[in-house]
Amino acid sequence: MTLSKVLSPSALRSKYPATRPAVLNQGPVFGFGYRSPWILGNIVQAKVARQYRLNVMLAQQSAREIERTKRSFQEVVDSATLSAHAARLALPWGADGDHLKSDADIRAAVKAGCTHFTYDVSPELAQGLQAVVEKISAMYRLTRQLKGREPFTIEISLDETEHATTMEDVIRLLQALKKKGITVTEIAPRFPGYFEKAIDYYLRMEQGRRVHDTTEFERYLTALAEVVRGFGVRICVHSGSDKFSIYPIMAKVLKNDFHLKTAGTYYLEELKIVARHDVALFRAIYRFSLAQFQKDRVTYELSADLSQLPDVETLAGQALSSLLHSGGGNDHLRQVLHVTYGSVLTARDGDGYLLFADAMAKVLKQNEADYMQELEQHLLRHIRPFISA
Repeated sequence: MTLSKVLSPSALRSKYPATRPAVLNQGPVFGFGYRSPWILGNIVQAKVARQYRLNVMLAQQSAREIERTKRSFQEVVDSATLSAHAARLALPWGADGDHLKSDADIRAAVKAGCTHFTYDVSPELAQGLQAVVEKISAMYRLTRQLKGREPFTIEISLDETEHATTMEDVIRLLQALKKKGITVTEIAPRFPGYFEKAIDYYLRMEQGRRVHDTTEFERYLTALAEVVRGFGVRICVHSGSDKFSIYPIMAKVLKNDFHLKTAGTYYLEELKIVARHDVALFRAIYRFSLAQFQKDRVTYELSADLSQLPDVETLAGQALSSLLHSGGGNDHLRQVLHVTYGSVLTARDGDGYLLFADAMAKVLKQNEADYMQELEQHLLRHIRPFISA
C-alpha cells in the first residue's frame, strides 16, 4: 500500500477512473471520513472497502471539520484518490461535502469533485418550513448550476437540533421539495436519544448516568423508514461512529438501505498508537487538549465529566491506550481528546512549526503495522453487524 510517487492526484484521476469520486445510488453506504492529513488511515479504509466490497464515501468532511483542520475539500478528495490507488480499490466510491451551509461551502465542494452534497439547514429550522425549503432550493440550484450535467446526490441534514424530528415535519418537507422538482436522496433526522461524539448511543441521563435503552430509537426508526420509503429517500445516520448498540437495529429495520457516517474516532485510534509507543507525546497532547476543551466543545453535544478523567501523568502507555478503547475504555477521556482534534493537528510553536502533527505522523509511520491493524479492527467493528445481517 504505497502512495503514488510519480502521479499527482489530478493525474491519477485522469488516467485511472477508479480513483475518481463517483455517485453512489445504491445502499448501504458507509461514510469513512478521515480528518488527519497523513493519508495512512484513508488507505486502510480503502483496503477494507475493497476486501468487503463496500459502498463508501472515501472522502467525507464537513465544512466545520475543514475549518478546524485547516484543510480544504480538495485535499480531502485528493487523499481519497491517493488511497484508492494505493489500496487498488476498483469499486466506485463517493465524496461527501458534509454539513454545507453557505454558497462558498458548495462552490469549494463542487470544485473539489464531490459527488454527494449534504445541506445543513439547522439555522433555518427555527424559522419554519418555508425558510427551510427556500434554503434547500437555493443550495440545490447552485449545486446544479455548478455541476452542469454531471450527476450528484443530495442529503438534507436536520440532526443538529434540540428535539427529535417529527414524522409530520419529514412528510411536509419532502412533499414541498418534491413539488419543486428537487430529488432528495437522503435525509438525516434528529433521532430520539443522544448521538454524542466518541461514545455509544444512549437515550437519556438519570442521576448522572447514561441510560442505554434502544427501544425508542427502534420504534422511531421503524416509523421513519415507512415514511421515507414512500418518497424513495434513504435514511442517513450522522455521528455514527461507535454507536455499536444501534447497528443491529439499523440492519434489521433498514436492511441495505441506509447511509452510516463514521468519521471522528479514527483520530482516537491514532492516539492509541501514540500512547502505546510514545507516552510523552501522548501526555503532551492530552495536556494541550484539556486546556482547549472548553473552547472546542462549544459546537458539540457532550456529557463528558472532567472529574472522571484518569491520571494520565502516572499511567503507562499501554494502560492509556486501553483507556481509549471504544466501549471499554474511559468515555470522558475519549470525548475530551476527540473534540480537540483540530486544535491538536494545527497547533504551532512560536517559530511556526507544528507542535504535534508531525510527531504523530512519525510515530504512526514507525509503527505502521500496529496502526494498520488497530484501525482495521476498529473499522470492522462498525461494519460486521451489517455484513452478518
